[in-house]
This record gives sequence, structure tokens and C-alpha cells, in this order.
Amino acid sequence: MALLCHLGMRLGRLRGEVDRGESGDGYLLSAVLALLGLLIGFTFSLSLSRYDSRREMVVAEGNAIGTAWLRATLVPGPEGDGLRTAMRSYGDIRASLHDATDRSAVEARSAVAQGTVWKALGPALARLDPPMAASLVGATNEMFDAASSRKAEREARIPGRVLDMVSLYALMAAGMVGYVLGRWQDRRHLAASHALFLLLSLAMVLILDLDRPWSGGITISPQPILDARALMHQAP
Repeated sequence: MALLCHLGMRLGRLRGEVDRGESGDGYLLSAVLALLGLLIGFTFSLSLSRYDSRREMVVAEGNAIGTAWLRATLVPGPEGDGLRTAMRSYGDIRASLHDATDRSAVEARSAVAQGTVWKALGPALARLDPPMAASLVGATNEMFDAASSRKAEREARIPGRVLDMVSLYALMAAGMVGYVLGRWQDRRHLAASHALFLLLSLAMVLILDLDRPWSGGITISPQPILDARALMHQAP
């Protein structure tokens, strides 16, 4: 942006000096910067909504795991022990997802663990009354659905075309800033223009950071799932 600003200033000087009071360049520049602010604002809002959705998904999965576990504790006998052992293993896998280096492998292990829990669920249902059995099945399904929804939400990103267009518009706006300053033969606002470019760049970095659930500096705490896992291991 700074480079295009300087190129725009050179081009503006070639066109000659104009009177600010009679030129419409200032109004045009204000409109361009206002539209750029709107584009960045809408893009930031989109990335922030994705971040909030991912945070809600983590809370929902933690609650679903805790609910399924509490209902599994009502199953007596060895069938209940087998179901709870399978659920503990599943909870351990889900809790390791946040710090894993190979998250695809963790998701694959989660799918295998889901199958193990489902197999252990069948014998356990025979030890419960029909209403409690239906409640346990519903809670287990909700636990699996929460994991699937969380995975889908993590993979949802801001479309690359949107980021490309915002970046291109920012570059063109920087060139127009330089062009207007060159036409006005005014270098006093050059430092302020560079500060504006820095702020715009920081805004884009923040948008990209929010849009990266794993590699960004702004990440979502897995504490709800860790709390559900701790509940599982506190049980006798």
C-alpha cells in the first residue's frame, strides 16, 4: 500500500497542481476510504461470527459429553462399566484434539471410538427401562452430532475470493490516496497516510487470525471438553 501510494503521488504530480477548493478529488477519496472501511468491517464481522460459532460448538460438545456420561452412570452391572469405559476413551480423544499436531488422525480415532461407544450401548440399553434407554440413546446421538458439527464449523472459512477483493480494494485505495496527495502537491499528510495503511494491515491480520481456528493467535479454549473429561475420571 505504501508503494502504491508513492506511485500514485508521482502520477498525481505529472497531472499538475489543482486547487483543493475546486477539486472533487477529496470527495472521491473520502467515498473510496469509506467503502473500504465498510468492506473491512463486514469481513471482520464475518470472521468474528465464525469465531463465536466455533466457541459455541465447543461448549455444546462439552455439555453433550457430560450429559451422555451422566446418563451412562445410571446403567448398572458390567454392561454399564463397558459403556463408561468406552465413553472415557472417547472423552480422552476429544480432549486431545486441541493440542494435537495431526488433527486428522484424532478425528479418525474419534470415529473409531464412536463405533466402540455405540457397540457398548446396545447391551447397556437392556439394563434400563424404555424411557431411560431412549434418553441415553438421544444423549449419545447428540454427543456424536456435536463432534460432527464442531468439525464442520472449524473447516468453514471466509471465502478466499472475499479476502482477495478486500486486499485488492485496499491497494487501489492506497494508490488513490497517493494520487490525490500528488495532485495537491501536499506531503504533510504522507505520514498520516502510512499510519492509516498500518492500521488497515493490522485489521486484515486480525481478520485472518480470527479465521484460523488452530494456527492463529486467537484460539478457543477447550475447557468445556476438559471439564467433561475430568467428570468422567472422577467417577468411581
